Parts: sequence; C-alpha cells; structure tokens
Amino acid sequence: MTGDDEPLDLKLARKAFAEAEQLRKSAAADLEAAKDEHARTARCLRDTQELEKNLARREEALRKAGEPDFVRREQEAAKALADAKALMAAYSNDKHAAAIYLRQCSEREAAERSAA
Repeated sequence: MTGDDEPLDLKLARKAFAEAEQLRKSAAADLEAAKDEHARTARCLRDTQELEKNLARREEALRKAGEPDFVRREQEAAKALADAKALMAAYSNDKHAAAIYLRQCSEREAAERSAA
C-alpha cells in the first residue's frame, strides 16, 4: 500500500511523524545554540571574576607596600568622578531648562499667530 492506496490514518500518522522529526531537529539545534551561549557566558563571567580578583589583589599589594602615590591617585580619581557627575547633572539641568524655554517660545509664537 503506497501513494493513494494508503489509509487516511496512515497518511496523517506519517505527516505527524515528519512534523515531529522536524521539530526534534529544530529543538536539538536550539539546544546546541543555547549550550554554546551558556558556555560563552560562563567563560566571560569567569574571566571577569578572575580580572576583578587580580585587580583587588594588586590594589591590596599596593596599599600594603605603602605606595605613596596610590592613595593620592585614588582620591584624585574619586574627585574627578564626582566632578564629572556634577558636570553631567548641570548639563542635564541646562538642557532641560533650554527645552522648557524653547517650548514656551514655541507656544508664545503659536499664540501670537493665532491671535493675528
């Protein structure tokens, strides 16, 4: 029994089996891709943790060695960061004020045009 001689149930079963096989292959490919991504992410996490550990170890060694410039550089970096944050806040405030001013000018001009 082949072709048109097959019963409908058998045709449907073959079709369902073929679809299931395609889904299985697709799921297997997705699983492999997910495993690869997980491995890359885990590697990146390990590298980052190792880098942080090495940096902390180096900073501690510098502190213990009493590097004279280390504390000063650390304080300068903290001050520079604080200055940068203050500058960004001021920039954001100025930008916000400028946007409000432009909106008010636009509204005033629209009101003048509609009044004319």
